[in-house]
Amino acid sequence: MKKSKYDKSNSKKLFVSSFVIIIIVVVVIFLIGISIISEPSPSVDNSSSDNSKIIDWRHVHGLGLDPADHSILYIATHGDFYQSISGALPIKVDKVKADYMAFNAPPVSGYPLYASGHPSTGGNTGLIKSNDGGIIWEHVSNVIEPPVDFHAMAVSKQNPETIIGFDSGARGLFKTVDAGKTWETLEPPQYEYISALAFSPMDSELIFAGTANGIYKSNNGGKTWIHLGAYQGLSVFALAFDDKGRLFASIKTFGVVQSDDFGESWESLIHTDLTVSSITADSENNYLYVGGYVPDGYQEVYKISYDTGSYELIGTNKGLK
Repeated sequence: MKKSKYDKSNSKKLFVSSFVIIIIVVVVIFLIGISIISEPSPSVDNSSSDNSKIIDWRHVHGLGLDPADHSILYIATHGDFYQSISGALPIKVDKVKADYMAFNAPPVSGYPLYASGHPSTGGNTGLIKSNDGGIIWEHVSNVIEPPVDFHAMAVSKQNPETIIGFDSGARGLFKTVDAGKTWETLEPPQYEYISALAFSPMDSELIFAGTANGIYKSNNGGKTWIHLGAYQGLSVFALAFDDKGRLFASIKTFGVVQSDDFGESWESLIHTDLTVSSITADSENNYLYVGGYVPDGYQEVYKISYDTGSYELIGTNKGLK
């Protein structure tokens, strides 16, 4: 029995429709497969920003936690000083604008916040301090003339009146043991430019320095330095201890790494698109706070669990530029 033209046309349409459906199914299965294969490990997601976390800040220079209340995060930036309470949107608290460079929160209660940098009128601030959480800042010392501009600084937990700082103009490495009244000049490790400093929380004589040539360690309060074997030739952007003696570092190409044995060995913690330039650690609650910039220049701060299983955006200026 002959098929009608209608039957033939219908069959052809059915065949074409079936072929198209098969192609679509194959493509969908392929895309799902690719998605599964390339699923990334947990990392900071910079693809989109939480609108409730957008804030108009410039460079993030330093982070710190209130020693009496770890729900208070201090954020020192270029131009303003902020507080974030329990992960909420950072709020500007300083009364006078300044560029807060080498910022340190006190390692124990009863001591001031310290910073250095530039006042809004220009020049350098020398060492400055705040006793009210960053609202009002007072001048402590010029250290040298013209005043220093510390870009790397650390405060000892064992003796909070012991402070060490490196002048951004490479005019020296300076240390005080009396909260800034008097200063001694130390030789930087192999005359390197120091980008980060950290005291061991157990020993104010044990100091670590980050440079463009890796990490150095001093066992005698900064008088002499030992070049650690790991990460030689690589830039170090940040160093920070937690209260239990774990040392965190931000290393070029490696991201954030950690050491449990004072720099003898290291393991990777997180590696993301965020170039981490500041770190502070909350070992009481097992959280790490990191600040830095993503490849397109946006400045961001995150709260990350020690096991890297959770990431929380604290603030970003993405969406404002």
